[in-house]
Amino acid sequence: MTTMTGKTMAIIGCGTMGGAILSGVLESTAKSQLAGEKPRIEHFIATVQSQSSAQGLRNKFSKYGESLEVLQADNVSAMRKADIVMLACKPYMADTVLQADGVREALEGKLVISVLVGSPPEKLSASIYHAGPRRKDEAEFYIKRVMLNIAANLGQSISVIETTSMPDEFEEISDWIFQQVGKTAPVAPELFDVGGVMAGVSGALFTVAFDGILDGAVKQGLKRADAKKMLTQSMFSVAALLESGEHPAVLREKYSSPRGTTIEGLLSLEEDRVRYAFSKAVIASSKRSEEIGK
Repeated sequence: MTTMTGKTMAIIGCGTMGGAILSGVLESTAKSQLAGEKPRIEHFIATVQSQSSAQGLRNKFSKYGESLEVLQADNVSAMRKADIVMLACKPYMADTVLQADGVREALEGKLVISVLVGSPPEKLSASIYHAGPRRKDEAEFYIKRVMLNIAANLGQSISVIETTSMPDEFEEISDWIFQQVGKTAPVAPELFDVGGVMAGVSGALFTVAFDGILDGAVKQGLKRADAKKMLTQSMFSVAALLESGEHPAVLREKYSSPRGTTIEGLLSLEEDRVRYAFSKAVIASSKRSEEIGK
C-alpha cells in the first residue's frame, strides 16, 4: 500500500469540530516538518461563511503560517484545490454546500470525509448527483463517515469510522487523520448509528450522572469544587481500569465489601432503575440518529 504524503485537505465549514480536527492534524504536520519528514498532509484549506470567523481562524492558527489558507464563502475553490475534502458544516447546510455549481466536478476521484450527524453516504451522494447519475467518464469519489466528540479539542476523542469499500490509501489516511485527535474504532455501516452514540452522545450522558453525584456530595457537606476534583480523578481511575481489561461487573464486585458503603449506593441506584434509564437513553439516541439519516 502506498502511503499518502504531501496532500492538501480542505475542511468545509470549519467550526468547533472542524477546528479541533484541524488543530490536531496541523500540529502533526508541524512536527513532521521539524523532523525533516514529508508530512501526510502538507497544506490545509479551511472555509467559513463570515469575515469574523475567517479572521478568528487566521488568528488562532497564525503560528502555522502558509500551511493554512482560510477562504470565506468559497467552498468550491477549496474542494478543487484539495486531495481530501472534509465536510464539517452544519448538517442542515449539506444540500446547499453539495449542490452548488462545480462541486460534483471538484470531488471527482477524491476522498470525502463527513463528520455530519444524520448524513449517511447515500444521502450525501444523492445530493452531489442531484442533477443526474454519475457518468461513465466521471471518476468516482469515496465517502468516509466519521463520528467523534468535542474532546477532540484535547486530543482525547474517540472517532467511530464507518467501514466502507475504498482504496487502501484512503482508508489509511482517514484513520491517521482521526488518530491525531484521539483514538479510532471501525464500525460496520449497519452499526454506525449506535456507534455514533457511543462516540458522540455517551459523554453527555455521563455528565448527568456526574452532576447528580456532585449534588449528593454538596448535600453531604463537600464544596462543589472539591467534589468535582475528586470525582474527575475517580472517573479517570475507572476509565484506566476498564481500559486495562477489567469488566464493569467485576469492578463493581471489587469496589463492594459486605455491608459497606459501595453496595448501599449501588442498591439505591438499582432501586431507581438507573441502569435501565441509561440503556433507554442510548436506544433513544440511536433511533433518533436513524430517523435523521432517512
